[in-house]
Amino acid sequence: MIRTALAWALVALAGSARADVLSLTAVRDTTLWNDASGSIGNGSGPVMIVGRSGGSSSAPIRRGLVRFDIAALVPAGSVVNSVQLVLANPSGNTGPRNVRVHRVLADWGEGASSTSSGQGAPAQPGDATWLQRFFPSSNWTTPGGDFTASASAVLAVDQLGLHTWPSTAAAVADVQGWLDAPGSNFGWLLKLDVETVSQTTKVFGTRESADPAEWPTLVVDFTPPLVGSYCSPRATGGGCAATIGWSGSPSASAGAGFVVALSQAPAARACSLVYTLSGPATTPFLGGTLCLATPLTRSAVQLTAGGGPAGCGASAALDFNARIAAGLDARLAAGAVVNAQWHLRDPQNAAGSFAASDALRFTIQP
Repeated sequence: MIRTALAWALVALAGSARADVLSLTAVRDTTLWNDASGSIGNGSGPVMIVGRSGGSSSAPIRRGLVRFDIAALVPAGSVVNSVQLVLANPSGNTGPRNVRVHRVLADWGEGASSTSSGQGAPAQPGDATWLQRFFPSSNWTTPGGDFTASASAVLAVDQLGLHTWPSTAAAVADVQGWLDAPGSNFGWLLKLDVETVSQTTKVFGTRESADPAEWPTLVVDFTPPLVGSYCSPRATGGGCAATIGWSGSPSASAGAGFVVALSQAPAARACSLVYTLSGPATTPFLGGTLCLATPLTRSAVQLTAGGGPAGCGASAALDFNARIAAGLDARLAAGAVVNAQWHLRDPQNAAGSFAASDALRFTIQP
């Protein structure tokens, strides 16, 4: 039987599994201003702000929101060991202030509003504001954001520069939960522990910053399963969501028996299994996503079989253990970590002639 992401637990995990470390860049970030109208945002601006500005205790409060797509790169079934949030503080008030990280409980948006000013910008459709999750009509249950009362991590931020929040059991539990149930991933809210003091703002770079060194980063240390899938398939022009699966276990000595399969593909399409030993990626490519870091190696081209002319039931398969045994790639030895993805021709897709499955990560055993 071919296993998919929903059945990774059926695979026997190897005792030699090793921890991996990935640095993820935020996929969404913004600032909430506590204006009474709920009409100020900064969804696409280069900074997010935390704290109270101005010269009085009545000055507006700012809170930050940030989200990372854990499931895009960390294989399903992995065990999260530690997580560290890294933010760059290029400007703002100095002086130690405790910045707390809280798990957000509802989805929120990042619209087109943009400014580097501490005053914010007029909110645009889809922006998160103090009152709305998605401006102008989807409200937070509680103004200022819906989040857990207890902080997942706390860091005293003082001088300008890079700041790393420590890994805590609560932060690890947040990220593990987002990996196991991606639909629950609404990210973190950042706020000061004391929001009644003016001139306490901390300014952090966002993913829209012109300097990549200022982009919010999450460093995730995890132990992957022997075999696990990640990333998302790109639907074909006919609406097929080509899916990667597997049976057996990867082995440097078995000679056969670890079959990497493609299913739910259109019929009679040229396809090949593409793999890398350089790790995962989420690179836009011909209208889809290249889930593999370059350089890439391609298997021989084959045609998908079955499925009928208009259906999505065609399939293909490659015995990767047989490829190892054939000596076609000397790098494929015990201990090697391989990331693989099926690529197939898709001339009916207006976004590009390429379609791809989700991806697979596996460790070759002895």
